[in-house]
Amino acid sequence: MSFDFINPWMLAGLAGVSLPVLAHLLSRRKYDTVDWGAMQFLEIGRNARRRIKLEELLLLALRMGMIALIAIALSRPWMSGGLADTFASKPACDIAIVIDSSYSTDWKAKAQTPREQAVAWAKKLVDQLGPGETVGLVDARGTVDAKVPSLTRDRNLIRESLDNLPKPSGSSRLNDGILRGLQMVNAGTNVSRHVVVVTDGQSYPWRDADEHLWLQLKELRDQASVPADVWVVSTQKQQARQNNDAVDRLQLSRDLTVANFPIRIRTRLKNSGAKAASNRKVYLEVDGQRLADKTSSVRVEPDGQATIEFEHRFRTPGSHVVAVSIDEDSLPGDDRSEAAVEITDALPVLLVDGSNHPNPARSEVFFAKSALSAVANPTPWIAARVVSSVSFSQASIDNARVILLANVSRLTDEQLDTVKDFVDGGGGLGITLGDQIDQQWYNARLFDRGEGLLPAWLENIESAPAGIDDAPITILSESLQLPWISRFQTGGDDGLLDAGFSRWFGSTLQPELPPPNPDTQKAAAAQEAQPDSETRATERSSASIAGKYSNGKTFLVSRSFGRGQVALMTSTLDADWTTLPTRPDYVAFLHEWIFELASGRVTRNVDTGSPLLYPIAQEDKAANWVFIDPDGRELEALPAGDELRPLVRLDSTYLPGTYRLRKRPLAGAKPDPAHDEFFVVNFDRAESELTPLDEERWAELTDENRLHRIETPEELFESLETESSRIELWHLLLLAFLVILIGEVFMTRRLVQGGHVFVDELPSAQ
Repeated sequence: MSFDFINPWMLAGLAGVSLPVLAHLLSRRKYDTVDWGAMQFLEIGRNARRRIKLEELLLLALRMGMIALIAIALSRPWMSGGLADTFASKPACDIAIVIDSSYSTDWKAKAQTPREQAVAWAKKLVDQLGPGETVGLVDARGTVDAKVPSLTRDRNLIRESLDNLPKPSGSSRLNDGILRGLQMVNAGTNVSRHVVVVTDGQSYPWRDADEHLWLQLKELRDQASVPADVWVVSTQKQQARQNNDAVDRLQLSRDLTVANFPIRIRTRLKNSGAKAASNRKVYLEVDGQRLADKTSSVRVEPDGQATIEFEHRFRTPGSHVVAVSIDEDSLPGDDRSEAAVEITDALPVLLVDGSNHPNPARSEVFFAKSALSAVANPTPWIAARVVSSVSFSQASIDNARVILLANVSRLTDEQLDTVKDFVDGGGGLGITLGDQIDQQWYNARLFDRGEGLLPAWLENIESAPAGIDDAPITILSESLQLPWISRFQTGGDDGLLDAGFSRWFGSTLQPELPPPNPDTQKAAAAQEAQPDSETRATERSSASIAGKYSNGKTFLVSRSFGRGQVALMTSTLDADWTTLPTRPDYVAFLHEWIFELASGRVTRNVDTGSPLLYPIAQEDKAANWVFIDPDGRELEALPAGDELRPLVRLDSTYLPGTYRLRKRPLAGAKPDPAHDEFFVVNFDRAESELTPLDEERWAELTDENRLHRIETPEELFESLETESSRIELWHLLLLAFLVILIGEVFMTRRLVQGGHVFVDELPSAQ
């Protein structure tokens, strides 16, 4: 037998039982006793005096008992087992319904999809709830969203919320949904609490149902005054894997480019559950329109995959959406994959020349400037400007999207702060090295123990063993794995892979450094603790190597810094240490690299739950913009950024698909969709492999009664009636309170009206 309280903090009211005692003691000291002659004839006898004292003590105990019963009743005690098994009936329930809304629940091979069956099941459960019972609703997909965040007795609200659930999309997050449901019912008021998960019975959503989940379940149950049970309902009874073809997430060579510059779109078509190979048509769509000349046919083996690649050139600047799709099958949620692309005019780039040579032909950026913005090209893809490292300042950045530091010895403190702010705000920074580099300054200020801009620690300058002509060091083809640079893996003769390198800086991502100076650490911590300090914590990713030399040394390494990107090339940008500027691929390589660096300013393609950000003009306001989600609902654009780099932000991205950012029209004007900015929220597509839970996996999930498996609402309520023996005791305590109250009234009247008429026989006069 177990015993507990729903509101244990109300037991603090037991301190009130001392009030009658205090009142009794204080009343005895209120009046002074004065003896006078006739009092000797009115003295009460010994037996009467004893009777009166007993009645007073009984009255005091009754009053203390009433206060104690009220405090205990308000704490709502409950018990289970023992006598509770005999007298208990089905208690009032608090129920959180967790609906699996992942894209696998939109399987259309039957008259009703699993999601439609789940909604019907949930409505049937709601219809059978009693008048005192409460219910909440959780939508479990890419991110968990509580559609009815707190328990309610409003049945119509639950039914309306079930009808208005967005269409199935994204991947399952049943574990998070269960934990959110437990938090919901833990705030309930009934003695019976339950989380009911309605799903399609796929195995994939339970892949993370490990000891971590069970520990979280146990912790939430232990924290609750009434432990909750978790019930799982599978609306599908299939026992075999389903045949399904799925388009994987798109990989773009870049999501920022200029008009007429090619973009490569790569993905895979995967099959699961087929018994024979099949041929599927694959389509490329741009802004919702299929391109007739971009249709291909691929053969997919059972449980196999086929690589799909398209190339497209956008003709006009603006924001666009590309998609790769197949003809719709029984599971349409994975038959299409999208990505957003930003097309701009000539990309502004600032080249910072570290040589400061008066002859432009001798500068560090001569070849780069010619490759990016040739004088003979009236419409270059990149608009490059050159400034010397001496005159480089905040004013020289202007509207640049990328800064390229070419063999710049070092920066002043003011220049370094300018570059940090630029990258933190979303700009791209490329760093190339040479013989002018102050290695000690780069490591101390730019690398800054891994907290600065530089993605790698610089070691000493290294040279090719036998000279560049006899045994050149080249770029290793297998190291070019990132999408933007992978095109050079199979380059033609005399391309990027044939460029020779005679010298380079050695580098390492994780150098062994002495411990920092404690005084320096304390000063930095004190500065960050100041509320008015301009110091801000900037998010930095781990550095990744984008290319290596044939001797295994690092050629190119990059990392994110704030909202921007930083990349380090360990050799020179000109022909001092390499023959790269003389190769035809030099132009293409620089364009690809710069477009990759510029892509950090606006992230058009994010994962579910990640915020959407877009820069606006300094004089603009967030209230002038509105986001539109995949269901067509308008969502408020929130202000973000700072005065120098204002942004609009959207945090609610739990629905995968295409989002639009639109400028609100002036009063009386119509919206202009032609100028919408597009974003795509992606999701995990592993659920396309439709494998149902087997009996062995069910046994693991229900082991030790962690979860309970049911099929119908009736089965749930039958289980509650037969297995639940919890009863609340507050009504019994209130009944006892009424009985004691009647006794207290009776005893009070007895003492007031007749308590002193019982006197012993008066003594005879002498």
